[in-house]
Amino acid sequence: MPESKLTGTGVQFPSIIYNQYGGQTVATQEQKKANAIVKIRVGSATTVNQAVNGGSGSNGYIDGTETNMGVPSAPNNWYRLYFQTIADDTTGGSGGWGIRVYRYTPSAGWQYILSQGEHASYENDIGDWYRATNGIFWVPVHPSYPTEEHRFRFYWTKHSSANMRINSSIDQDLRRANWQNNQFEIWEVNGDRIHSTGLLTTY
Repeated sequence: MPESKLTGTGVQFPSIIYNQYGGQTVATQEQKKANAIVKIRVGSATTVNQAVNGGSGSNGYIDGTETNMGVPSAPNNWYRLYFQTIADDTTGGSGGWGIRVYRYTPSAGWQYILSQGEHASYENDIGDWYRATNGIFWVPVHPSYPTEEHRFRFYWTKHSSANMRINSSIDQDLRRANWQNNQFEIWEVNGDRIHSTGLLTTY
């Protein structure tokens, strides 16, 4: 009797089966389901010791984080964005900062989508305090322009008076292979394979 076999796209059966993902009952029907992750881009912001200065509400682009994800494979897909860096205060006083996410399509331009807020990484005049700051964001394909290329950028937003630096160069930590003490990832995820709950809604 012939045996079932695993192929590059699914499982092939030797006898008549019912395909749970469709209506076929054909012998040797191949059962398969699309991958959850469609595409991944990874990178590192380009400026070591980038300044995060100004009063509350100040904002700025994190150099080198613009990423072109191309045209989405489906209009109901989502993007998972992750950014991590080492931050440090460079002056006395209290201060904080957080990560912001922007999405671009040719028709809509750059749109501010999500932010952690100014207090996401906050210190109350502690002094020489380094900290790892990170964030994960879920952003949908643009509901009005799903067939256009999508780009993303990370920005910073600042609180209070203390000036800071991100992608910090720390004494005795030698950077290698263009490592800038930060990293980011952007994933396109199949919208048929994930489900949102609570207040995570399309924007």
